Amino acid sequence: MIPFFRGDIATPHGFFTRKGGVSEGAYSSLNCSVFGKDDPEHVAENRLRAARAIGATPSSLTGVRQVHGARVITVASPLDATAGIEADAMVTDQ
Repeated sequence: MIPFFRGDIATPHGFFTRKGGVSEGAYSSLNCSVFGKDDPEHVAENRLRAARAIGATPSSLTGVRQVHGARVITVASPLDATAGIEADAMVTDQ
């Protein structure tokens, strides 16, 4: 089981820890970022595990290229996780 924190709304979402994935080394364990130098097969498996944990599909996962800064984006519809949109966080009312 992959630990994650879920809010009280019905829409599948979660805040995951690093536990429960297959990545190794600097990326261990549940690295879901398509950016960086992690093994793409590990990332794909991690994204599958994270999606299953919240009852979703990997293609429905939304993400950004996380940069530690002050930019927060509002998400109204799924973002292509490979688009490279840079932000520190995402918020939504969806």
